[in-house]
Amino acid sequence: EVCGGSGSVEQNLFVCSHCGFKKNFLINADDTNNNLIFAADINIFFKNKYYSLNRGETFELSVPVRRFYKKPREQKGQVNFFTSKNIMFLLEQNGFQFVSRKSRFSTNLTLIVRKV
Repeated sequence: EVCGGSGSVEQNLFVCSHCGFKKNFLINADDTNNNLIFAADINIFFKNKYYSLNRGETFELSVPVRRFYKKPREQKGQVNFFTSKNIMFLLEQNGFQFVSRKSRFSTNLTLIVRKV
């Protein structure tokens, strides 16, 4: 779903073997796709964001990410779980590039992202 790699479903949890993306199918997702970690379809989230911005415009994206040494606390209702690697895949696949990051080693990754 994120990087195009193969994955498996383990107890209603999709896990990508390539990039580490996880999606929990047991939790009802947010059909409005307004928040990435709660979005029913992350590709629609980015498509909506892409069409709402002009070329060169930026936005801030802040998401909890798993690190090899630390895992963020799961938020109530969270459906999508990311690593910094698969966030970069998503941005590139959907016509964005990251400009800067504010929190390199934290479990909360905050990026400034530009529409290409």
